[in-house]
Amino acid sequence: MAILLCGATACVAADVPDQRPQTAAPRENGRSTYYWQSKSIGDTAQLLTLFCHSCRLGQEDGDVPLVAVLRDTVGDNNPENDRVTYVWLLTYARLNAGQRLLSAVPFFYWRVGSGSKSGKDTAPLMDLTAPMHPVLSEISRDLLQWTTLDPLTMPVRASSRAYRTNSNDYERLHLQEAIGYLRQAPYSDSSSELTHSELDTVIARLELRTRLLGGFASQRQAERFGAAAGFEQERIRSRNWELLRQCAERTGLLFEPLTLAGTSDQYAVLWLRLGASPPVSGVSLGPVWKLLNIKDPWEDERVRNWRGPVFMRALDESGSFAPDGFPGARQARLMPLAVYSLNYPKLPLLLVDFRDKLHVRRHEMTQRAINEITSGVIGISHFTNWYYYVAADLYDFVVSRHGAAMDTSARLDCYSQFRVELALDHSLNSDLRSDIQIRVNSLAINPLEGAVDREVQVAKTRYELLEAMSDGGKFLADRIDKERRAELADFGESKKARAAQTLLHDATFGVYTHRVKSDFANLAELERERRIQYQLNFLDSLAQAGPRPEVIYESSRIRASVNELSGLMAGVRSKPVRAHAATTLAEIQKNSADAELQSDCSFALAALKGNVGSARAGSGAMVAALPGGVTASEAAAAVK
Repeated sequence: MAILLCGATACVAADVPDQRPQTAAPRENGRSTYYWQSKSIGDTAQLLTLFCHSCRLGQEDGDVPLVAVLRDTVGDNNPENDRVTYVWLLTYARLNAGQRLLSAVPFFYWRVGSGSKSGKDTAPLMDLTAPMHPVLSEISRDLLQWTTLDPLTMPVRASSRAYRTNSNDYERLHLQEAIGYLRQAPYSDSSSELTHSELDTVIARLELRTRLLGGFASQRQAERFGAAAGFEQERIRSRNWELLRQCAERTGLLFEPLTLAGTSDQYAVLWLRLGASPPVSGVSLGPVWKLLNIKDPWEDERVRNWRGPVFMRALDESGSFAPDGFPGARQARLMPLAVYSLNYPKLPLLLVDFRDKLHVRRHEMTQRAINEITSGVIGISHFTNWYYYVAADLYDFVVSRHGAAMDTSARLDCYSQFRVELALDHSLNSDLRSDIQIRVNSLAINPLEGAVDREVQVAKTRYELLEAMSDGGKFLADRIDKERRAELADFGESKKARAAQTLLHDATFGVYTHRVKSDFANLAELERERRIQYQLNFLDSLAQAGPRPEVIYESSRIRASVNELSGLMAGVRSKPVRAHAATTLAEIQKNSADAELQSDCSFALAALKGNVGSARAGSGAMVAALPGGVTASEAAAAVK
């Protein structure tokens, strides 16, 4: 606890040079590491692809396509109507039969081969228009496991659970990979890039896919979650940065941030100065070494007989890193001790231990084996043996409070992001990078996981295929048309009807999807309904904010939204949508103190009821009467 408190008192990080020891020439600074490339699909959609500029591709450097998204614009220049519908992770390779077979073998923790070479798989990583379908599919698989497979013999239970675990980890690995790329992506209001709101929503949907029941979050909830997640991640990194730097300072080690493929402040290396004397401390440093998850190098015989990589670095008089040619700097022999991820929620997470190649792997294999023995071999159930899992969770909580990283999913997230950024990077010293790459590869305990170099190479092939499909191909055009017709069918449905349609879709394994018939008027209808949804979302956020919405936004902006919604609702017959609009308008009118805004809300409510003429004649009286005499629920009931 003392170490955690001392980390909060620090304010300045060590002086670290921009160049690594013996690094390649620095990349050009005039261009961002990540950039978007846009390609039109007909006149009504765009394929936006995120590239890594001058990143490593095998043994060469080049621009690598990483993530592609499909944005449906319905053929106009109004961003209010745009929807991001699909996300492709271009490094997401199709699994071969051998990998699937090995993933069902309990206690098999090795990756065999480099993975599939096929680049012909065009299935998206996620369909953002139906985020609830993967959740329902996962629930169905859980029920099948609990009710059918678990009661069978031990081999069936163990192999089926091993396959489920490997499959879920493989999906999460690539979800976090896509999230890591998109967090580095630029954004703007131009048509060639995603907007800030769109980018936050895409990241949120991918992040929510890893959460229990996250697919049921609404669009507004996803937007808020995406905006908050970025700030939370920055807070975690800042805290872990200071904590790791303070630990290095107390133990006589050197702290250096590690920049990989344009990412900064996410990873760090601890160095040991060979031949230096250990620090003099009046207290035991045991808790610090436990937090760092490495053995004390000052008392380690392996350091005295070190035969691994050693680097010459310039240090100033205080012992901090200094640029080459810095006045008073001296060359020192340094050995790398460990690489840490600063993205882990609780503490800096050890990724590479240079003195023990199998250190991190042993921990992962041990925890995985314990889970397979309890659930697969012995058959301990969450229902009948709930007390075991309560005790296990309590143990994990206590141990994590003492400096251990016990969250398996969070560790997998950190590993996923590090492996691909290391593969794309070309600025790190080649010897150091090769050594780190070998040790990171040893962390792969999932037979489904492929070699990251192979995945990056396949990404280019998959991008070329997507490009070819967007050049007059019918595949993407037909997919877009089906999604639009499904969106039209969903608009205005009640919650019960939507739930029934969703269950029917999943019960038929995706064969049935509720859609309207093909019609030339569908595009115009969809454009109107998206504008209605946009204005409702905007006004809903103001209604939920409380009194005086004109303080949050200018009254003219709110009035324009109310008037546009009123005009668009003229052709809407759906009772749930009309009731939703009436409730929102009545709430805005009640909360506002602006007479003109109240008048516009009164007219819009009267238009929903069909009393437009009387509203124009006596709008002033309605402004005074509705706030005190009519509630939002009464207004909605009147519209119904």
